[in-house]
Amino acid sequence: MNKDTLLNDQHYKTYMKKVHSMISRLPKHDQADIQREISSHIYESLNNYPETTVEQALENLGEPQTYLSEWVVTKKLEKAVSTFNPFRIIWGLITGIVRHGAYAFKYILFGLLYLFTFTFGFLCIAKVIAPSHTGLFIYPQGFTFGFNSDISNAHEVLGAKFIPICLFITILLYMMITVLLKMSLSKVKERLF
Repeated sequence: MNKDTLLNDQHYKTYMKKVHSMISRLPKHDQADIQREISSHIYESLNNYPETTVEQALENLGEPQTYLSEWVVTKKLEKAVSTFNPFRIIWGLITGIVRHGAYAFKYILFGLLYLFTFTFGFLCIAKVIAPSHTGLFIYPQGFTFGFNSDISNAHEVLGAKFIPICLFITILLYMMITVLLKMSLSKVKERLF
């Protein structure tokens, strides 16, 4: 089958309209990539199995909503992690939790890891606002790191070094978690097609 025949097939057009409606919020180049990838799979299926009709090839591929929701979330998160923009990453994770229930646990886990990371950043602010209650406190029976309202019998050991240490931990964790998310997304892409 040639490409013109495929592009003019009514089943193909209907299928691609469904695809377009699901990916319309993505940037135009991402939409074009997804549409090319799907068209390529359909075309290869028809060429590899000449007895297959367009309708059968589309049936074998499945309904767009079965795989596109994950693909859209993956595209959004790929864009976010490539820029290291925390707001885009968090928004992408929220979208993944809401739109793709099968992988919601993974997205929730990454969201919690980012929340844990940003906690160190908030500790820097807390050190500026309440310096005597924020830091690494040594007690006779143990220690605490962070904000503590009860500092009786405690000795704060980091002092002004607390802020750079927390900033370093925040940046290090953020970079590590973002790289892990990026690796996770590449594995999802391999699995999708």
